[in-house]
This record gives sequence, C-alpha cells and structure tokens, in this order.
Amino acid sequence: MLIEDLAKELHEAGREAVEKGATVAADKFGEKTRTFMGWNDITENSREGRRIQARYLLERYDITKKIIWK
Repeated sequence: MLIEDLAKELHEAGREAVEKGATVAADKFGEKTRTFMGWNDITENSREGRRIQARYLLERYDITKKIIWK
C-alpha cells in the first residue's frame, strides 16, 4: 500500500471521532473542533503528519487493501 493512500485513509478514519467530539482537540478547545476537514482542505503540514503515521504503521505491520466484492 502506498504511503499517500494509507495517509488519506488514516485521515478519513478520524472523521467520526471529530464529528462526535471524541478527540484531544475537542477536549481541549471544545465544540469548534467538531468540523471535519477533508484531505484537500488541510494544510500540507497536517498531511505530512498523516504520512508520518502511515510510515510508522507500514514499518511495523503488514497492511494490504481489502478487496470488497459487491
């Protein structure tokens, strides 16, 4: 799996937590942090943070994309 793909998936995986206020930022700053920003709306620095997480996981785990049959 490519780092960029996993980084985007990690970002999207946080959507529900953000919208429910189940994040460190929401605990610290309150209600204003419940708006999820899409990948294209976040800063390059924030994207790099997700890439760092992706590299960390890929170095430690075998991660493959699941094929979903419809």
